[in-house]
Amino acid sequence: MKNIFNYTLASITRYGYKNLTITFIFGVLVWLLSSVLMITNSLNNEYKSISKEFPDILVSKSYGGRSYLIEGNLTNEFLKIAGIKSAKGRVWGQYYFERNRVYLSIFGIKSFEEQYQKEIEKIAEIFNESKNPPFMITSKSILKVLEGDLKLYKSVPFFTPENSMIKVNVGGVYKFNHSLENNDIILLDEDVAREILGIKKPYFSDITIDVSNPSEVDFIAKKIAISNSNLKVITKDSMLKQYQLLFDYKSGLFLMLFVICFVTFATVLYDKASGLRSEEKREIGILKALGWEISHIINYKLMESLILSVFAFVVGVSLAIFFVYILQAPFLKQIFVGYSELKFPFELVFNLNFKIIALLFFVTVPLYVAVCIIPAWKIAVSDAGEILR
Repeated sequence: MKNIFNYTLASITRYGYKNLTITFIFGVLVWLLSSVLMITNSLNNEYKSISKEFPDILVSKSYGGRSYLIEGNLTNEFLKIAGIKSAKGRVWGQYYFERNRVYLSIFGIKSFEEQYQKEIEKIAEIFNESKNPPFMITSKSILKVLEGDLKLYKSVPFFTPENSMIKVNVGGVYKFNHSLENNDIILLDEDVAREILGIKKPYFSDITIDVSNPSEVDFIAKKIAISNSNLKVITKDSMLKQYQLLFDYKSGLFLMLFVICFVTFATVLYDKASGLRSEEKREIGILKALGWEISHIINYKLMESLILSVFAFVVGVSLAIFFVYILQAPFLKQIFVGYSELKFPFELVFNLNFKIIALLFFVTVPLYVAVCIIPAWKIAVSDAGEILR
């Protein structure tokens, strides 16, 4: 067996150009598919973790294809519905920074504190106790984006719909557990957020509802939707399904590139499965004439195909890990999240799913090994004299 292994290594180097080409195509295929699977897995895990804090039902006002502010008195109407545990209005919206060419999300902290993560409660205490001028709490990455304004004005200028300016100081820095939450959030006092976004009392951006019995969520959501045709009602499950459909759709766009690569790889497999080259046939004939048995030839081809395919697989997966989690998947990530200079960058969190890697391994490596062994076996069972002639 040792001699067969040594011969296999010598054979790989002897056909170096051919083996290098096959290994390169195999590696690109694995890298491409691994990258999209890793990006999708990372984003899905982020959204699943964040969704644990989602409200059971989210109600907003929409008609004529446009969104409108929702009346605050509707919270009292919702609380009259049996099964609803709480109903609270939120003040939030997107604000465009012309100088930085980026949209950032503003949240009013009073309504934000009880409807999201528990870590916000400590931040809310700072706003409730402070008597200082308007200030905001945001992430370090956002402060870097607004660095120019801070140097120029010593604060961040916000303009209201009436075109008046509000200077907001930096009151602190936070870091959520999930990178997508750090993406574009600025926390402000609710009254300041209302003034900047032009949301007058008693209106809200939307209303969040928590239900006592999770099995009644869909029933209560339909009941709210029937009560007012202008209300847009979304459940937690619906939000998760929309995210999943979005990723599946964009994964499909990416898989079009994969299909092109796979067709190229399939062409190589077909070429190998259709028969061996004359040099390889002659090599097998000489080995049989020297006393090699069929099992020896099969072992030789098995080792050769395993070394090439496993090496290409390991290199492809390793490059995908480096490309996705170290380089943050430049260009390819934009297929999933959308590319725009107005979008704020975020980090793909390392989350390696070994089941996906194992599935990818068993889809690619055994297939390559099979198409290498079968034609070799067909030649090996023939007479050595016939092969050499």
